Amino acid sequence: MKKLFLSAALVATVMMVSCSAEKKAQDKGEALKAKIENCTDPDSLKIYVQQAKDYADKLIKDGKDSAAETFLSDVTPAVKAKDPSAVLGLTALDLKAKADSTFEATKESAKELADSTSKAVSDKVSSAKEAISDAAEQTKEKAASAVESAKEKTADAAQAGADKVKELMGK
Repeated sequence: MKKLFLSAALVATVMMVSCSAEKKAQDKGEALKAKIENCTDPDSLKIYVQQAKDYADKLIKDGKDSAAETFLSDVTPAVKAKDPSAVLGLTALDLKAKADSTFEATKESAKELADSTSKAVSDKVSSAKEAISDAAEQTKEKAASAVESAKEKTADAAQAGADKVKELMGK
């Protein structure tokens, strides 16, 4: 009986926590909207507008584009009524465009980095191949020189041996 009661309490707690997290996010958006609607100070309005932009950015980063667009469309009329110049950049399209341009810039930067890395690797491979080829050529030349030197020494030793034999036979 105790286990059944604890299990039910655990399930109820989990459901309350998951629902409250979503409600908390909605409450933050509603709280910002209420602050903007009730604001009378222009400096405070600018701060609230920046908070609204940040909140919309967070929603977009979380993949909730439609929620961000809805939030901004709800907040924009109140901001426009208070200070029309503060509305600039408050649309979801502007925020989405910023995110897209940042993504494109990052993608282009990554492509350039990959290209430059590939070129650097290719250059290093080419220079390594040339160094190996040069070393092989030098080794061939040294081997040929050593063989020639050995032939000369063998021929000299054979001639000296033949001279020695002739000298011994001539005595």
